[in-house]
Amino acid sequence: MSIDSFEKISKEKQAAIIQSGMVEFSRKSYMDGSTDEITKNCGISKGLLFHYFGNKKDFYLYCLEVALKRLLTDVPMPDQSDFYGIIFSYADEKFKLCEKYPGEMHLVNMAAREMSAKVLDEKNELIVRYMIKTREKSQQIMEKAITALELKDINTEKLKDAITIYLAAILNKYLERYKETPELFFEHSAKIKEEIKEYLDFMLNGVVKEAIW
Repeated sequence: MSIDSFEKISKEKQAAIIQSGMVEFSRKSYMDGSTDEITKNCGISKGLLFHYFGNKKDFYLYCLEVALKRLLTDVPMPDQSDFYGIIFSYADEKFKLCEKYPGEMHLVNMAAREMSAKVLDEKNELIVRYMIKTREKSQQIMEKAITALELKDINTEKLKDAITIYLAAILNKYLERYKETPELFFEHSAKIKEEIKEYLDFMLNGVVKEAIW
C-alpha cells in the first residue's frame, strides 16, 4: 500500500477514485462491492488501485473515513439563546452536511449495517472513534441549551444526561424508520423537528397533574 503515492496524484484524480468507491460501497455490501466496477468507473487499473491502497478492505476503510470526516466535521457553536433554538440550530447544520454529501451519508448508513467479518472490527472501531468526537460536541451543545432554561434546584449534570439519552432514543426511532431511505429523513426534517419538540415538551413540562411517589 502506498497512500503517499495516492496523495501525490492530482486532487481531481483522487476525488474520482474515492467517489467511485463511495458509489459502489453505498449501494452494495462490502462483499458484493466490485473493485472491477470501481476501477472501470474511475478509469484506473485494479493493479494501480491496490498499489495505492493495498487491498479492497483498506480502500473500503479509507472511503468510509473520508465520508465520516465530511459528515462529522465540526460545526460552529449555535449563536441562538433559547433552548430549542440552540438544539435545532445545531441539528440544521448537521442536516446541511448530509444534504451536501448524500453519497457519504449512504455509505455510512450501509457501513453501520455491514456485518462482514472481513471488515467488521476495523469498521466499528472507525465509526466509534468519530462518534465519540461527535458526542463530545453534542454534550457542549446540550450544556449551552440547558443554561437557557429556568430550572428548579436540581442536578444539572443528571438533567443533561437525561435529556441526551431521551433525545438519542427519539432520534433512533426516526433513523430506524428511515434506515432504508435515509434521504427521506432529511426531506421530512421540519416535521421531525416538530415531533421532537413535542416529545421534549413532555419531559420538560411534565404530563401528570400531581407528582406520583
